[in-house]
Amino acid sequence: MRPRVVLKSRWFVIAAIVACEFATFEIALRLAGGSEAAPEFQRLFMTDPRIGHRLRPGAQTRFRTSEYETTISINGQGVRDAEIGPKALNERRILVLGDSLVMAVQVESSQTFCKLLEARLNATHSGGGLHYRVINAGVQGYGPVEKYLFYNYVARAFDPDVVLIGLYPGNDVMQARASAYRLAGVPASESGVAPAAETIGVWARRLVRRSMVLQIVRLRVLTLVGHFGRTPDVYPPLRAYLQQPPPEVDEGLGLIRESVSRMTAVASAQHAKTALVLFPARFQVDDDDFRYQEKGVAEAGQTLLRDGATERFKTTLSDLKLPTLDTLPALREASRGGDVYFTDTAHFTPRGHEAIAEALRVFLESAGLVPSAEGAR
Repeated sequence: MRPRVVLKSRWFVIAAIVACEFATFEIALRLAGGSEAAPEFQRLFMTDPRIGHRLRPGAQTRFRTSEYETTISINGQGVRDAEIGPKALNERRILVLGDSLVMAVQVESSQTFCKLLEARLNATHSGGGLHYRVINAGVQGYGPVEKYLFYNYVARAFDPDVVLIGLYPGNDVMQARASAYRLAGVPASESGVAPAAETIGVWARRLVRRSMVLQIVRLRVLTLVGHFGRTPDVYPPLRAYLQQPPPEVDEGLGLIRESVSRMTAVASAQHAKTALVLFPARFQVDDDDFRYQEKGVAEAGQTLLRDGATERFKTTLSDLKLPTLDTLPALREASRGGDVYFTDTAHFTPRGHEAIAEALRVFLESAGLVPSAEGAR
């Protein structure tokens, strides 16, 4: 029996050493900052039993990476915006629901397309007696299901006149599938345990996202798989762009349609108008990035359709008959004069936000969601 006890002790010592090394590396990387796993960034969020997570009201931090440094302030209502009080008689509110592309921690609040759009609307409609407020309701990590829940439980109280639902074909299909169990509309604590596969998948993704060490390990594993010649699987967010997508893509698209339909119903009950805004994946704009992604997909024996997911989103949602803005053309045009994405992230530069803001202004007027500039004078 003694050798077995010794063996167990050795495994315990090895496990303890690995745990200590992991903790040491994690602490060192977090102290260095520059990642979503850094403590100053994670302090912006709190758990929510109905939604999963949301921004912590009143939180504030200074976020720094090698490409940018920004101040992130969360108001008392839990969005990255100024405080939202009672709506004045001459005020018109536009609520923008979305994920990290809308929250846009890479730029200052004044540089986000939400605030740029607000300034342009007020400048072009200055003679009409109306004041426009564009509310940034983007939350990092939100998929279509979370956007619906956040709107239903939190943002509907902002009394919007127009609701813009930001969708990201780059990963919304997978996000919708991972959070499908929440569409029941009942907090997980009251509805029992969610399906095991979904719960484990969500937990695993959050764990990796919050750990800088695990993010590095994940990238190293993918690299090693490629070096040893194993046929790689297509990265999940890219599957919606495949010429022959797997069944899970249709499932995710159906969940997106259900989420958008529910958001539209909530808006209609408030006598608010609804529209869709599609944001492209980086490789849809960046030629070099597309060639890189295309090569990886080809190695897996698949064909990548550059705008495949965007077109599938449009087809899936077409019967809802909602005004839809595809920001891809505007971003492609703007990219001819400079970068619209940061180098190390799939998020928009100030130039990208400028292009989206102008596209939105034109869209809102042409779709009749706000009066035309001429009619407002």
